[in-house]
Amino acid sequence: MHAPPSRTAFVFDLAGVLLEWDPLPLYLDVFNGERGRAQHFLSSVMGDAAQREISAGRAVDAVLAECSERTPEFREAIYAWRSRWQEMLRGEIAGSVAVLGELRERGYPTFALGNWSREEFEWARPRFGFLDAFDGVLLSGDCGVLKPDAEIYHRAEACFSLQPSQTVFIDDRPANAKAAVALGWNSLVFEDPRQLYRVLMDYGYL
Repeated sequence: MHAPPSRTAFVFDLAGVLLEWDPLPLYLDVFNGERGRAQHFLSSVMGDAAQREISAGRAVDAVLAECSERTPEFREAIYAWRSRWQEMLRGEIAGSVAVLGELRERGYPTFALGNWSREEFEWARPRFGFLDAFDGVLLSGDCGVLKPDAEIYHRAEACFSLQPSQTVFIDDRPANAKAAVALGWNSLVFEDPRQLYRVLMDYGYL
């Protein structure tokens, strides 16, 4: 990451940086501790394709109904995705949220850019007040485009009035960070809150 000019905006990913999202503990409970069945369910029944449809903005109930039609033997587990959704959102990553707060206190504009449906984001908002503190939020579910597609970064630039060279993007997925760099953004691959704080301190932001 290169130090950008003085007027810097920070763009945060959500799940994996500020929020801990993990469906496995829920499905271990659903399948009575049988890890193999839980992992099969999350890879094949409610796998990447179904989760990407939700993140791209398709209604959760519509995706669950379709999955249930294909695999009726998993119907109860499938609908736990909705009825027990809050259990998959494990909590905030406190150190990262503290960094976000400190950046805001120092006057930096802060934005969120996440692969998340608007529907699920609204379910999360009552639990996590910091989600209302951003200067702007753009979700894949708002535009039907997911990171690392370049289009979602261009939409963020337009939506947030970002200058790429004056933007720092923080994401836990290297492919998403790499895509931002290719468009001229500064980017940091998030590892943990301590690393995040240390890097931003080294560059003089904190």
